[in-house]
Amino acid sequence: MRSHKTNNAGLVLLAATTLVVAACSSGSGDYTPPPPPATNSAPVISGIADRSSNQDTVVGPIEFSVGDRETAASMLMVTASADGTSVVPADGIELAGDGAVRTVKLTPLEAATGSVTVTLTVTDAQGSASTRSFRVAVNARNVSMRDAALTTFAKAGSDEPTAINGITFIQDADDPAIFEPLMGSGE
Repeated sequence: MRSHKTNNAGLVLLAATTLVVAACSSGSGDYTPPPPPATNSAPVISGIADRSSNQDTVVGPIEFSVGDRETAASMLMVTASADGTSVVPADGIELAGDGAVRTVKLTPLEAATGSVTVTLTVTDAQGSASTRSFRVAVNARNVSMRDAALTTFAKAGSDEPTAINGITFIQDADDPAIFEPLMGSGE
């Protein structure tokens, strides 16, 4: 709305009025404010205790659980990696399960010893991810030569061959019971 006045000198002075309109609820309770922008929470992985195992021994399966507020457990993607390949190679990590409960199994390299950090990552459908790490120590195993020879050679010819440090031994004993006395008592 504009109004104008004329001063004593005959000049027209203009004045302006500003009208402010605010939206208000009618009071009937029909108005619902829009929801806040959606947020995506990161998925979770349960804790896994550090492990220790003897060389040439599979570690696991180790059970753990995954979950997420917005994504069904069956839709969560789990990946695993190790911080090196000298103890557990990439193909020595096996994941299983497709719901909230999953497992990881580790197969160290033959005769390998040392420790490795294994990291599990869970990713939801929106791309949010969480990680959980644990250590695995693979210890050297002491074996007597007698026990090694009996395990390797005192078998029937139809038994599976034995591999030691990349060398495969095929048994040719006709009767394993005959071989054991040849090795002595070990004392």
